[in-house]
Amino acid sequence: MKPQDMRRYAKIVSDVIDSTSKNGEDLNGDYETLRKAIDTDTIADLTSERLAEIKAHFQSGTDKYQENVNQLQQAPVPVKLLGRHKLLVRDYQDYANACQAMTNSLEPDQVTIDVDKFNQSEKDQESSIAKVSNVTTRIMSTM
Repeated sequence: MKPQDMRRYAKIVSDVIDSTSKNGEDLNGDYETLRKAIDTDTIADLTSERLAEIKAHFQSGTDKYQENVNQLQQAPVPVKLLGRHKLLVRDYQDYANACQAMTNSLEPDQVTIDVDKFNQSEKDQESSIAKVSNVTTRIMSTM
């Protein structure tokens, strides 16, 4: 395997992780608003417009996560990393799907949140991102 191929692959993985972190930071304020409304049983205090804004912001973020999945799927993978790369793609896709589920749990027209879906999505995101982190660490340690 050529060193430049390994470096190119490492840069793609690193860029995806950086993008994920920045996107998460961007979405966190809206997430905290929703978490507080759920925890304090004040969802009804959110306006339809505010919930629609948050849902649009979440959808934009989820779209970025899906773009990251696409980048990973199209990355030129060094042969010795194929197995771990497949795990990374699967776990990252699971993460993106969990984020989409959270977005889908918001119902601005009814000014409500499907709390069960929201909470399950949160657990699924935590589990998936932990797996992404683990496999990424293993990939980077082999380079």
